[in-house]
Order: sequence, then C-alpha cells, then structure tokens
Amino acid sequence: MLTFIVPAAGEQLPLVRHRVSSWLASHRVSGELRRDVVTVVDEAVSNSIQHGYADADGLVAVTVQAGPAEVLALVADHGSWSGAAAGGLGLAVMRGLAQEVELLHEDGRTTLSARFERRRAGDRKAWAPPAQRATTDRASASR
Repeated sequence: MLTFIVPAAGEQLPLVRHRVSSWLASHRVSGELRRDVVTVVDEAVSNSIQHGYADADGLVAVTVQAGPAEVLALVADHGSWSGAAAGGLGLAVMRGLAQEVELLHEDGRTTLSARFERRRAGDRKAWAPPAQRATTDRASASR
C-alpha cells in the first residue's frame, strides 16, 4: 500500500502524479489503468486544493492499494469546501475512468474513494461525457 501526505499546493501535483505512477508500475499495473488511476488521483488532489483549502494552508492524504483484481485510491483532506462549485467536469471524468467513485463530506473530512478493476487490455470503453455516453451506448447496441 502506498500512503503519503502532501501540502495542499498546486506545485505538489507533479510529485503526486510521479509517486502514484511509479508505485503502480512497480506493482505491475498496466499503462492504461495506471494512467486512469493517476488521472483520478490528480483530479481529486486538485479538487482538495482548490475547493477544500482555497486560500488556506492544509494537507492532502493519498492512499493507493493494488490487489490482484482491483486498484483502490483514496484522497482525503480536512478543508472547509465552502462555496465549492457544483457541476464541474472533474467528478464526471473520475466516474468515467473508475468503476466506482464515492465522495463523502463528514466530520470535517472530505474523502474521495475510487475503485478500478484490473481488466485485460481492450476491455475498456473510451470515456465520453455523460450526455454523449447514452448516445454512444445506443449506437453500439444497434450494431
């Protein structure tokens, strides 16, 4: 299991991406799945920085676990999340890349958890915005 804490600052994002990607590679997580996990963790940490802490100092915790059937990622902060803008694409992108995404705000803590299945290459569908996903799914079904 990989667990680390970084200051809630944008300049930490390259370090987060590198640490998660390197750790996943060392645990034989495929390139495509590794990219998806890194993207979701990066977006979640970015959201913690932007919405959780805004102009305040704080810390963001990242945990990644790779099992034989799945990869789990958790990103947590103790920011305020006051005035967080709803309707951005971040959660939609994360939900398009992971099999399950859950965002909890409770007891002064915000935690995003994401679960990714370790599937064979070629089993995945390309991500599409939710409005296009229904159209794409109908088109695939009619073939």
